[in-house]
Amino acid sequence: RGGGGDGGVYPLTHTEMQWMQSANMGVGTGIGAVARDHRHWADRASEDALRLDRATLCAASSKPLAPPVVVTELGLLCNKEELLERLLSKSMPQHLAHVQSLRDFAEATLHPNPHYAADKAAKGGEAAEDREVPFVCPIAGTPMNGRSPFVFLRPSGRVVSERALKGVGATACPVTDVPLGEGDTVHLNPNAEQREALEQRHEERRAAAKAAKAAKGGKKAQKAAAAAAAAAAAAGASGSGGGGDAGDAAAAGAVRDGPKLAAGAAAGAAKARTSQAAAGAAAGGGAQRGGGGGGPV
Repeated sequence: RGGGGDGGVYPLTHTEMQWMQSANMGVGTGIGAVARDHRHWADRASEDALRLDRATLCAASSKPLAPPVVVTELGLLCNKEELLERLLSKSMPQHLAHVQSLRDFAEATLHPNPHYAADKAAKGGEAAEDREVPFVCPIAGTPMNGRSPFVFLRPSGRVVSERALKGVGATACPVTDVPLGEGDTVHLNPNAEQREALEQRHEERRAAAKAAKAAKGGKKAQKAAAAAAAAAAAAGASGSGGGGDAGDAAAAGAVRDGPKLAAGAAAGAAKARTSQAAAGAAAGGGAQRGGGGGGPV
């Protein structure tokens, strides 16, 4: 190849090019160097394959993703039915330990890749990034193969590439135009820094949910106590004598002690009404007897 009287030239191999770099100058190019180069590319191939698996396989069962698909609070993709089975059987794997209830994941809409082969078979020797994958970004057409970052948008339930989201200023869903607020974006298969942020947000959501539940329970108890107190007060007002005093006492107890004595207030009111009814019946019977005695002999 080449020509002239210089003895010819030939293109350098990758190993020789690596040796020519200053960082590797003087390092041997024999079998050891070739072995190191092979391990480097093997590791890279394994990393690409792992990213591809995370983007296309269910995190709960390692089966191919198929609708309905859900996204967990920490950005992991799962088939909904298989995740529910794990949740009900309490056999959740360690990396999904954060999924403890239905509130810890949300259903997602993934855009299918029209070029994805029905047989899903990868050709021999084909690199992971060159394979057709089941899902793509509906805006940018970016394949969801793990090499490009994707995000899940909570308000719309859509999965899009981070590039498409940044293209609209990250203020609204690029598919549905639904506005996005703080914490509405979940990175899929996040890196260490993103995962830490998602974990912190998850803990904050869980604490807020517990606080809201406690506040709701307190309001219910207050309403029950107020209703019982009102009923007891009404019973006491309609009664007379001891019955009225009993109703007033029951109402005061319900207001003072809250829902725990609400049942006692209601019972006191019922007892007062029973006493009033009995007194009324006795008075009626006495009047009838008195009328019978006043007739002619």
